[in-house]
Amino acid sequence: MSKFQAPKGVSEYFPPNSTSFEYVRDKLLKSAKLAGYELIELPVFEDTEVFTRGVGESTDVVSKEMYTFEDRGGRSITLRPEGTAGVMRAVIEHNLDRGQLPVKLFLYWAIFSSRAATSRALSPVLSGRN
Repeated sequence: MSKFQAPKGVSEYFPPNSTSFEYVRDKLLKSAKLAGYELIELPVFEDTEVFTRGVGESTDVVSKEMYTFEDRGGRSITLRPEGTAGVMRAVIEHNLDRGQLPVKLFLYWAIFSSRAATSRALSPVLSGRN
């Protein structure tokens, strides 16, 4: 029988270490809210075109680091490799840029890229940059 293990390069937070992680996360989220930022929560996957158009087809993210697959309907879907492209898609789709400016959003989510798994990179919590 094989031993179950988390995939290489994946971070896990469980007691007692999860308490420290939760403390830091909560402080960052509270600071963002106090500064007037609002939470944006987006799908864990997007149409691949969101990333190829937003990040650029010739970049390493698109050519080497994305987890892309075809769904049951034949559409090309990609697990979120970074935050900016999806946030911009949502801002445009939902006309968030038509209201009060600046649009102040924060995100807190996992990213899926081979770079993150191999380098143990953490997705920035507040900046939206990866």
